[in-house]
Amino acid sequence: DGPHGIFTGNYIEIDAARMDIYRNTGGFDLLCAGRHKIETDDQFENSLKFCTALDLNGLVVIGGDDSNTNACLLAEYFHKMSSKCHVVGAPKTID
Repeated sequence: DGPHGIFTGNYIEIDAARMDIYRNTGGFDLLCAGRHKIETDDQFENSLKFCTALDLNGLVVIGGDDSNTNACLLAEYFHKMSSKCHVVGAPKTID
């Protein structure tokens, strides 16, 4: 669900069985996509709340400019809030 999934807690666990469905297909259908941005204080707070509740050590945001901007802003916010969850942005395409 893209960024919307981060701040609403809409996620799926990727286990071996789910991974087998998408193996060697590129993974785009597995990752899902969204055009939402994480912009409001509530969205940042909820993102941290859900990542903390899931006990995440890391969050990888895959996408273009907007997604990687979200990753950067989340990383800064999580750091400021002393979260153990590290955020990394990774490009989806290289233009």
